[in-house]
Amino acid sequence: MSVTTGSCFVITGSLTLAGSVAYLDANGEWAETIANAMTFPDSTAAEGRLDEVRKAESVITEPYIFPAKMDGAQLIPISAREKLRAEGPSTRLRRPDGAGAL
Repeated sequence: MSVTTGSCFVITGSLTLAGSVAYLDANGEWAETIANAMTFPDSTAAEGRLDEVRKAESVITEPYIFPAKMDGAQLIPISAREKLRAEGPSTRLRRPDGAGAL
């Protein structure tokens, strides 16, 4: 059911135990990179799968759908929020002792 070009939808959430970002993959597992995310051709298809995913709160917290687009083989989130979640923080992490960035 994965989309290979154009607009699509992706299911994401946070891993309950680790708190990290996760994306539903084609095997029904949770991948930590957007490159492995399953894409849905429309929001209706994604909503159907989201209803199933919401039952697994012990694994994933507050799953939801977001729009994305395929550019060749690359999956690109449309919103700034999802771009940040996919790419990580835009600033370097600082050491707690103030000695510099990690």
